[in-house]
Amino acid sequence: MKKEKVVALLHKRINKASKKIDELALQIHLGKADAKKAFDERIKSLESQKIKLRDEVHHMKYQSTTAWEDLAEGCQNSWSEMKISLRKAADDFKA
Repeated sequence: MKKEKVVALLHKRINKASKKIDELALQIHLGKADAKKAFDERIKSLESQKIKLRDEVHHMKYQSTTAWEDLAEGCQNSWSEMKISLRKAADDFKA
């Protein structure tokens, strides 16, 4: 896959994740007080993961042809971790 397509795909995923984080944050805000603290920490962690991935994608965007492929793998790994964290947070909130 070409670098531009990988960058565009990852930006799309970041935007989607950002919307999910916002939805979770709103649900938490409207939820019970005792659950808020635990989920606030989860939201902070998700935001941190999102920022890390966004920085990795930005860095990858400006790398040479050979270097970006290595960074793309790292970005994909970061995305996988973030996706799992998002899914787990959403599942835990529903429970």
